[in-house]
Amino acid sequence: MGGDFGPRVTVSALVDFLSHHRQVVALVFGDHDQVATQLALCHDSSILSRIELRHSDCCVADTDKPSAVIRSKRDSSMGMGLQALAAREAQAFVSAGNTGAIMALGLHFLKALPGISRPAICTAVPTKTGHSYVLDLGANINCSAKQLCEFALLGSLMAKELDSIDSPTVRLLNVGEEVGKGRDDIHQAAALLNAEPLVNYCGYVEGNGIFEGGTDVVVCDGFAGNIALKASEGLVNMVAAQFRQTVGSGWLSRIALTLLRSPLKKLKAKFDPALYNGAYFLGLNGVVVKSHGGASQGAFVRALDVACDAAEHNLPDVLSPILNLKINQHG
Repeated sequence: MGGDFGPRVTVSALVDFLSHHRQVVALVFGDHDQVATQLALCHDSSILSRIELRHSDCCVADTDKPSAVIRSKRDSSMGMGLQALAAREAQAFVSAGNTGAIMALGLHFLKALPGISRPAICTAVPTKTGHSYVLDLGANINCSAKQLCEFALLGSLMAKELDSIDSPTVRLLNVGEEVGKGRDDIHQAAALLNAEPLVNYCGYVEGNGIFEGGTDVVVCDGFAGNIALKASEGLVNMVAAQFRQTVGSGWLSRIALTLLRSPLKKLKAKFDPALYNGAYFLGLNGVVVKSHGGASQGAFVRALDVACDAAEHNLPDVLSPILNLKINQHG
């Protein structure tokens, strides 16, 4: 029910996703009539047979405060979905809804992984050499040095599991690469990470360095991370719009576009924000993925892909033993 477009996008995206993932079944939570209307547009019985619709009279609005959701909307469609995940009826949860509410309900029903005080929003962003994982992207506006260290550990373990990297490189986002630059909490986090044997900490990285490559995990507080992400998305959209305006519609432009069609498609495939939709709530004891609220059908399919990949890797269950071992060994 979440996002700017509700079931019109989320349900159609789910149908598209299930058509390519024959091993997946789906629980759908929301207003029965609205969801059923969208499901009726699908005429493939093999897909519909793998969808179970569970009605909820209540849904979380974008304007709802997390504290109010915990008090009065635990049985909303969002809350029901997270309860199903907690009960192991599902292996992953995806929503385009209220970020703060997902965090609050996720902590309430799923709890955090051992040794983790607060989950972080994490996603892959494109770089010159592939991609980097960046966290936190908005779940925690203010973070302590210890929490930044937790994010670094989570991101490193995830990159190791999902990308099969033996020793992922981890850097802290800062206003400069020099040792003395930045806030005290970042300096304190650097000191903690230098002493953390489970993290390959490689120093600071500036904002422009996120996209250079060579760093597998970039760690920051949610305030800086959210601004960096939204600024990069806005830049990509602005460049695309300026390109279309500059090229125009003359016959020479059409010839040029024909000649450049293949490289432009490759460029779009690498930098289209829709292809990087879907961010993990990393640190929750369950696979929880947040889609952008304004996601198109294709972008929401990508969020479902991200959730499916994490579920196939059984990410929380892989991370828990390592975190427990760290607690026992290092406190």
